[in-house]
Amino acid sequence: MLELRINGFGGQGSVTLAHLLAQAALENGEQGQALPFFGVERRGAPVRAAVRMSPATIYAHSQCELPDYVIVMSEKLTEAAVSEGINKNGTVIINAPYPLKVEKYPTWQVDADGIAGEKGLFSADGLFINVPLFGAACRVLNIPGKVMEQTILNKWPGNGGSNLDAAREAFKAVRLIGT
Repeated sequence: MLELRINGFGGQGSVTLAHLLAQAALENGEQGQALPFFGVERRGAPVRAAVRMSPATIYAHSQCELPDYVIVMSEKLTEAAVSEGINKNGTVIINAPYPLKVEKYPTWQVDADGIAGEKGLFSADGLFINVPLFGAACRVLNIPGKVMEQTILNKWPGNGGSNLDAAREAFKAVRLIGT
């Protein structure tokens, strides 16, 4: 079983990202489970969500304590996200405009903000970075591009254009910074 935790700020789409990843697991013939964490979060406050993926039935329904992957939606949350816990053999996927290596862990970097802006993924509150991060995570997790695309089309039927473009761009752009 593979466990992921998503650390972001309220309004960035952490929960939607968790649902997209769980759905991609299902589209890929595996089991998927999205675990949003709701407390007293508000827009702009640190939030988290978790995802489990497995070829077998998933019986656990608790939050992920030591995930295999941590997705950091803002470089400002890097230290807090890693200190929250990660598997000793874990990997970090980070949204940053420049290569940012996290000590002790293989780190994948993508400029999700830049991609979202370039593809016109805006809301009244800012950029929708969850779709580019979904594309990057699919690449890192070896989820095929076709599965990524089908997941987006299922989520936004008939309206996947900019989302597909952003996910595809991030899928190609994500880079391993260090091991």
